[in-house]
Amino acid sequence: MPRSSGYTPATTGTSDDCPATDDTFADEPISRDSSVMTSVRDRMLARHDSLFSVTSNYEDPSANDLNIWQGATLLTADCMGTGLLALPEDIKVLGRWWGLGFLILNLPINFYAGTILSDAAAYVERTQNEENEAYEKRQLEVRQLQQIQEEEELSASSKDGLMMDSPKKIEGIAAKNTPVWDRLMMIPREIRRVLPLQHDHAKVHHDTATYDFIGMTQAMFSSRRATRWVMFLFYCNIFLVLGDYILVMSHAVSAMVGEERLCIPQAGILASTLMYGVSQIRTMANLGRAASIISLSALFVVVGQCLWAVHTNKTDVYVEASPEDFDESPSMLRKLSAMGSIGFAVGSQKLFLNIRHELAERSKAPQTLAASLSAFGIVYVGIILLAGSDPPGFLFDAIPPGWNRQLAGFLLWLHVVVSYAINSQAICASMDRLFFSNIRTCSLNEKPRIRWMCLTGGMSVLAFVVANAVPFFKDLVALIGAMTSVPLSLLLPAVYFRRFLQVSIWIPTKETLGSYSLLVYGCVFMTFALAGAISSIEMDWSNHGGVFSCH
Repeated sequence: MPRSSGYTPATTGTSDDCPATDDTFADEPISRDSSVMTSVRDRMLARHDSLFSVTSNYEDPSANDLNIWQGATLLTADCMGTGLLALPEDIKVLGRWWGLGFLILNLPINFYAGTILSDAAAYVERTQNEENEAYEKRQLEVRQLQQIQEEEELSASSKDGLMMDSPKKIEGIAAKNTPVWDRLMMIPREIRRVLPLQHDHAKVHHDTATYDFIGMTQAMFSSRRATRWVMFLFYCNIFLVLGDYILVMSHAVSAMVGEERLCIPQAGILASTLMYGVSQIRTMANLGRAASIISLSALFVVVGQCLWAVHTNKTDVYVEASPEDFDESPSMLRKLSAMGSIGFAVGSQKLFLNIRHELAERSKAPQTLAASLSAFGIVYVGIILLAGSDPPGFLFDAIPPGWNRQLAGFLLWLHVVVSYAINSQAICASMDRLFFSNIRTCSLNEKPRIRWMCLTGGMSVLAFVVANAVPFFKDLVALIGAMTSVPLSLLLPAVYFRRFLQVSIWIPTKETLGSYSLLVYGCVFMTFALAGAISSIEMDWSNHGGVFSCH
């Protein structure tokens, strides 16, 4: 697909108003009646508006060269993040076998959702490729028309054939040997002179339409409202995830220095400063190589330390707990909150499009997802079984004070820094592409690195606020999972796929029963898990303290 420096949130060929591949010159006879003049011009300009948007200074820095295993490693590093540390206690709340069954059930469901999301993205790319080819064909005919018109003007102004041998005259004569000449001669001269020409600033489609959920929504729906809702959902998810990572980094830094010396907000400031440098990596591909491998290696060491501590240390452990955690029969709302946390841990579609965008072979995106789901699914089940029957709410808290906890704090910080950078890259690249690349103040539109530094700095401040607004790890994870991860991982793939099939989103058919079932399951999952997460947050606010409390 051809690259362009402009971002084009365009509609696809499914539009009923203006089919994108329609070609007036090639496919439609034009009447000699002068009344067609206005309609021809208006329809061509309408087509121009449906295909192209204003120019943008955004330049995609991606090399699009990730292989399957690098993509799978990157996706695993994102999914197998902080949610892993809450899983053992969530399974305990649901009951070991019921909880494991629910976790395992969601793995193939997420694979199906990712597969149909990839199919919908491939459809958008095929459609836009066809529109690009049609655009290039129209541009060729427009250039031929320009040559013919210039030739006619030269002929009209020449006297006694003195200009017959001019270069433009020769080009005009050459243009007569094309099919467009025959069609042009059917149009009266007075109409021919006002045929609209494409503007120089028009941009062809390029593949940022399938870069993330926002681009997909713009490509498949003409509704600005739909785009705004998806934008809110996508940005809200990453805002909350970044806050969750700051919270975990705060615990990690506090463990490195000593919990008695730094409280969570102070450690959060230090953690935010330390990870700022890693956030300057601008592409998923660069994060998907050495950085993600280092991140996963550090996480495995930390998890090993946690599991060892669970079985060898039963006392003197710093544990974040609420009174209900000691109840042998957790309430139904607490169980629903645990389900939301599991939804966060297994949700794999949030950055799937971003990673797919940087693959060298995008047709192999489902294989990348399958490898990632298999990897972290096996790890999840193994850790849950090894964590025993009474794990802490935050698995890291099983490690007692001492040098072992300090080492674990450093390794956990190292892992979360990369996970933070992955999500920060996704949201900052999206916001830069959509909003900030055209800012002319201080010539920022020509300084992508300066814009990136400002965006990542702003994200770190917002993440710090989120982390201290809901400073309870398991509650924040459950809230993220219920409110944003489930819609992004399950609902939107079903909606895009049904749009691709051109069927009603909310009316089931035999041919589309799979995507409709996914839609219903996602709605039910989101509703119940969100109710549980909100109830759990209210309980912990009343038992542990409010916003910016020092825990």
